[in-house]
Amino acid sequence: MPLQGNPTSPLVGGTSTRNPILQGYVFQSGIHKPEHSNILSYKYPQYYATALLERLGNFEGVSQDVYSWNIIDRTRKSGTVSSIADNTTATCTFEITEFDWTAVNPGYFIVGDTFRTEAGAIGRIASSVVSTVLSDKQKVTATKQDGSNWTAAEIADTFKVGHISNSFGEGSSAPIGRLHLPTEEWNSLTTIRRSFSISGSELTNKTYLGDGSSWFWTNEDIEMKEFARDRELAVMFGEKSNASGLKAAKGIWSYVKEFGNVNVYASATGITEDDLQEMIKELLIEGVSDDIYALCGADAMKDIQNALRDYSIAGAQDFGKGASATTAGLNFQSYYFMGKRIHFAYYELFDDEAVLPTPAAVSATVYDFSKTVLFLDMGTDSGGKSLINLKYKEHDGISRKFVHAYETGMVNAYGEQGGHVSNGDDKFTIHLLSEIGLEHRLPNRCGILTATS
Repeated sequence: MPLQGNPTSPLVGGTSTRNPILQGYVFQSGIHKPEHSNILSYKYPQYYATALLERLGNFEGVSQDVYSWNIIDRTRKSGTVSSIADNTTATCTFEITEFDWTAVNPGYFIVGDTFRTEAGAIGRIASSVVSTVLSDKQKVTATKQDGSNWTAAEIADTFKVGHISNSFGEGSSAPIGRLHLPTEEWNSLTTIRRSFSISGSELTNKTYLGDGSSWFWTNEDIEMKEFARDRELAVMFGEKSNASGLKAAKGIWSYVKEFGNVNVYASATGITEDDLQEMIKELLIEGVSDDIYALCGADAMKDIQNALRDYSIAGAQDFGKGASATTAGLNFQSYYFMGKRIHFAYYELFDDEAVLPTPAAVSATVYDFSKTVLFLDMGTDSGGKSLINLKYKEHDGISRKFVHAYETGMVNAYGEQGGHVSNGDDKFTIHLLSEIGLEHRLPNRCGILTATS
C-alpha cells in the first residue's frame, strides 16, 4: 500500500457513539480508498538513452570472439641527425636515431634519396652503412643537391631531415626497394549478461500501477534498459583482455586516449573557440573526415555555447516565430573551421555520477567527464570502410548481438499451465545476453578535450 493515505495499525472497528462523524474516525478503520496515481515516473529517464549505439549504426557479425584488422602507418619517414661530421664540407656523415640498420633491413634512406633539413637545405644520400657510434642505427653520407658545401646552419646534430624524393644520373642503375607492411590491431568480444527470477506468487499479484499488471513487466522493462546501458558503457569504456576464460573488448575511450589527440583547458577559463580550433587543426593533420561528432558533458556543452556566442547577433539567437518572436538564447549545434564541421551533442552518460563519479581533483589521468568533450570521426577510410564498427558474434544464422530468453519452471510469463517445464521450481528466470565488441580503425583521427584543475 502507499506509505501515505493509509491508517496506522491497529485498525479500529466496531460500534461506538460519534456526533458528528468525522473523517478521521472512518479513516482509522482502513476502508478509505487511497488516492494513488497509476503512473510511474522515472527520475532520470534520459539515462536510459543508448544514443551512442544508435549514432554508430554500423554492426558486423564475426564468427570468432577475437578479431583483427590491418593498418598501414605513414609510408614516408623523417629522422633526427646525430653524431654529424664534416658539416662544413661538400660531404657530411651522420647517424639517424630513428632508423635501425641490419643486413636484411638496412635503415630507411636509400642511396639516391633526396632529403630536406629543417633549415631548408636539400641533400642527397651518397652511401649508407651501419653506425659505429649508435648501436645498430643507420649511418649515411650526404652531399648537397646543388653541389655546394654544407654549413652548420643548414645541418647539425638534433636537426630533423625529411624524405623528399630521389635523384639519379643518366644511365644509372636501379636503387634497392622498400617493403611496406601493415601492422595488426585486434580486439575481443565482451559477453555481457543480466538475469533475474520471479516466483509464481509474485507474478500473479496485481499492482496499483498502469493496468494493474504484475510488477514483473515493469521490472523487466527496466532491466532491459539497464542492459542497453551495460552494452553502451562497455563499448565506450571497455578495456581489452584476452585472459583465459575471460575476454573483454577495448572501448572507444581507451582507443582515443591511447592513439588520439588529447588536449586540456583551464577549468577557470572554460573551453574557448581557440580550443576548438586547435583540436580541428590537430585532427586535420591526421586526415579527419569533414564531419566530426563531439560528445559533450553538461559543463563542456555550456562552455562551448558561450565560446561561440560572439557569432550571434547582440549575443543571442532568436528562436521565436513571426511577430511574437521573443525567445532568444544560444543554441549552436555545429561549428565550421578549416573545412571541417564539428557537430555537438550532449552525452548524458558523461554526467551520470553512478557511472563516472566526479573526482575531487583532476589530472592527466583523472577526468571530470562533465567538463570533457570526446571528438569522434565516424566517417570512412580510403577504402570506404566505416572507422567505428560494433562487432557481434554470429554464425550460421545464429546471432548473439542481443539474446532475450525465458527459463520456465512451474510457471512462465505468458500464463501457460502444465506441459513441459525446464525444472520444478515455482519461478521462472529471464536471461539477457550480448556478445559484442568494437573495431575502431584510425583512432588517431579522434580526440579528447578535458579540463585541468
